[in-house]
Amino acid sequence: MRECNEDALLALPGHGFFAVADGLGGLPEGGIASSLAVDLIRQWFEAPGRNGKLDFLDLFSQVNSKVHDEGRRISADVGIGTTLTAVRLLNNQVEIGHVGDSGLYHFRKGQPLRRVTTDHTMAEEMRARLRPGDNMYIPDYYSHTLTRCIGQGGDIEVDRLTVPVRSGDRLLLYTDGLTKVLEPEEINVKVWAGNDPEQLVRDLIKLSNERGGPDNITTIAVFL
Repeated sequence: MRECNEDALLALPGHGFFAVADGLGGLPEGGIASSLAVDLIRQWFEAPGRNGKLDFLDLFSQVNSKVHDEGRRISADVGIGTTLTAVRLLNNQVEIGHVGDSGLYHFRKGQPLRRVTTDHTMAEEMRARLRPGDNMYIPDYYSHTLTRCIGQGGDIEVDRLTVPVRSGDRLLLYTDGLTKVLEPEEINVKVWAGNDPEQLVRDLIKLSNERGGPDNITTIAVFL
């Protein structure tokens, strides 16, 4: 349904690195924000003398600062912003950096799917404060109101996670255009329906568009 694609992705298989970014539609130039974020990461990997060490807090902080500066040039009042979820495969684990409401699923045969990331939204923060048995009305738009993004002023808080993986596992990075219209169990069925990650991505995007495609849809499938 969207006239413009404000998502961006980065796939660097040689470095075991993959990322998705979703420009904030509520701010100007979301496509610039997401593209700039992944381009800056690409430049980081291409820099001479890079020794392979990666600190997601340092990397995301550098990206955040430059996106923020560009945002102030574009719109001094509100700036620009994007989500950013990135993974790096290293030995028998996946390292994850995450800000916003894009995310990562981890699949293992015979086990329930696992959503590794947590959305940085008002809705999720409210749910996290609930005690067992508590009920609270959470407006639907709170599920899409971010509490963190790349491009914000000051220091950026980055979720940094490490998850063990093994041969046969599957990973799916996504922007929320996918999860707005597909339930986790539907995605799980699709993930195990075949052995071609490219076909999986095409099938998920096709199904999401058939459900109305209310937002840009970006996914990266990694089969280990």
